[in-house]
Amino acid sequence: MRESKFYLFLGLGVLAFSIIWTLLVFLQIEGDIGEYANTPRTIPFFLGICMGVLGLVFLYQYRQGYVPKNQSKPLMVNEIRNIGICIFLFISYSFLLKYFGFLISTPIVIYFITRFLLSEKNWKLNYVFPIAITGLLYFLFIILLKSTLPRGQIF
Repeated sequence: MRESKFYLFLGLGVLAFSIIWTLLVFLQIEGDIGEYANTPRTIPFFLGICMGVLGLVFLYQYRQGYVPKNQSKPLMVNEIRNIGICIFLFISYSFLLKYFGFLISTPIVIYFITRFLLSEKNWKLNYVFPIAITGLLYFLFIILLKSTLPRGQIF
């Protein structure tokens, strides 16, 4: 009998999420996989496949008998706070993407992550890092991959 079923539940959860994700990509986003140019469906489909592989890796780890480190140590208050902040930020990011688009909402969310989640006090990192990451992602997706990024309804 195994001591911990952490990797079993984690693997099944990630695998189920990836299957639901991939189905929603096919049902909600228009475009064909396998076309020469990238479609809006390409990157979410690739992410769904990666999540499925990760779920299979977790199930393999469970089968091999891996157990998480520090099982008996409970979650600390700051960890629970950080999980709550992450959930709030990602839900907010989805709404910001819908109305303001990628170029405005991404630096805002990255700023809040570095400022409040990572507790970074350096102003250079708080202001330059979000703009640099957004610029890098813009260059990667628009220039190199010739793909599109979400545009907001307001702008």
